[in-house]
Amino acid sequence: MASPRKRTGLQKKIIFFVSAATLFIISLFLVIDTVNLQKSVEQAYVSQISGMTVAINGRYEESRSVHDVQQIFDYIKYKNKQVYQLILYDKQGLILASSQRDWVGKQMNSKNPVIPEQDKTFVERIPKKQMGMPIVRLVAPLQEDGSVIGAVEVLYDSSEESDLVTKRIVFSILAGLSSAILLMVILWLILRNIVILPLMRLREAAVIVKQGGTLPKLDFRASPEIEEVSDAFNEMVINLDERYYELQNALESLKNAQEKLVQSEKMGALGSLVAGVSHEINTPIGIGVTAVSFLEQKIKDFQTNYQQNKMKKSDLDQFILTLIETTEMIQSNLVRASALVRSFKQVSVDQTSEAKRTFKLKEYMEEVIVSLGPTLKKTKHRVLIECDSSLELYSTPGAISQIMTNLVMNSLNHAYESGEEGNLIFKINAEKDRIIFMYSDDGKGMPQEVLEQIFDPFFTTSRGNGGTGLGMNIVYNLVTQSLGGTIQVHSTLGRGSMFYIEIPIEEETFHE
Repeated sequence: MASPRKRTGLQKKIIFFVSAATLFIISLFLVIDTVNLQKSVEQAYVSQISGMTVAINGRYEESRSVHDVQQIFDYIKYKNKQVYQLILYDKQGLILASSQRDWVGKQMNSKNPVIPEQDKTFVERIPKKQMGMPIVRLVAPLQEDGSVIGAVEVLYDSSEESDLVTKRIVFSILAGLSSAILLMVILWLILRNIVILPLMRLREAAVIVKQGGTLPKLDFRASPEIEEVSDAFNEMVINLDERYYELQNALESLKNAQEKLVQSEKMGALGSLVAGVSHEINTPIGIGVTAVSFLEQKIKDFQTNYQQNKMKKSDLDQFILTLIETTEMIQSNLVRASALVRSFKQVSVDQTSEAKRTFKLKEYMEEVIVSLGPTLKKTKHRVLIECDSSLELYSTPGAISQIMTNLVMNSLNHAYESGEEGNLIFKINAEKDRIIFMYSDDGKGMPQEVLEQIFDPFFTTSRGNGGTGLGMNIVYNLVTQSLGGTIQVHSTLGRGSMFYIEIPIEEETFHE
């Protein structure tokens, strides 16, 4: 079986989403701050190069002397150690002045030297791996009489500024993470006090209610929403208590009604048994009464002939023969009536008693079928019992009798149409420590929706014909509770039904 998926708690979800949003906002501010810082540094570079180019342009326009420009380059490098290199070149890329003296008069490496427009400054960052240090390249236009005639290039060592930016970024990251962690801790404490702890108390209260315990009134000092939930929960508990007592009373009433109906069902079955056996007894008793009346008349005729001395040997022989035949008829019918009474007495006593005893199962089942004889004789059905004659069972015979009676009556009432012939078969086998009790009919079977409810109390498909819906529920309760067994039912439409019952074999205990 697959293990249930572990779900994340509300507190963790809230902290996660809030922290994610916080980190996103901090990261966004960090990026914006870094970009602005870099722009500020770049603007500082531009301001510095602008001041330098103004001085260079002014000296160049004034003296038209490259020598003077070279002196300015030397002065700038001397005063500003971060200036790595200065170059002055014309539009064709010819180097006019440079802090590297041997470059003067040479051509720039680039085929298309950068010549910025008037009052524009070109800024470029050169990768550290090319120069061995972070370099910023700044190019400003060289002007003469208001026209751009070349450019001034400054290579600026930006190590200090890069370190400053790096430190600023590290500080911002640490500050952001610290703020995020502090926020998570504060948020965790707030959520725990105003949300999680009240919810946990609500959960504990719900468990107490579920287990039937007494719940004190909940009283939270949290947010208004939690307090409203608490009040609603208290009202729900009060309503549950009221509903519980109402349902308990209704259940008791239902149990009492069910017990009365079950007893009524049993008494009804017993009444039918009494009526049927009475009808069965009437036949042999009636034959016996008729035979006695016939014998009485023959005795009177014999007495008259004897008194009148008209007795002949043939009359005596005929009287003796009649006496023997009539006596045998009376005796056989009285024996049959006695057997019926004995069978009825045993079955009826068992049906009203829950006492256990040891009995031969097949013999007892045949007695139960005899008691159902008056009902079965009205049909064309055959009842077969397949069971070992020597099989003995220590159990409650009344339960066996009621189970058999309800199973047979269920088949008679539901499995066949009027006038149909059928076979009702009981098959009993003993296997180790249990009895396998199978009952089947070859009737019309049951649909799935009936199978699913057949053992439910008060479920019947013939309520209009007086069905109570308790017969099969009684069978289920007798098998599972009185006998401690199990019962299953299988049925196919058009092919009948089969009940499979397993009953544990109990050993009879003797007390001195």
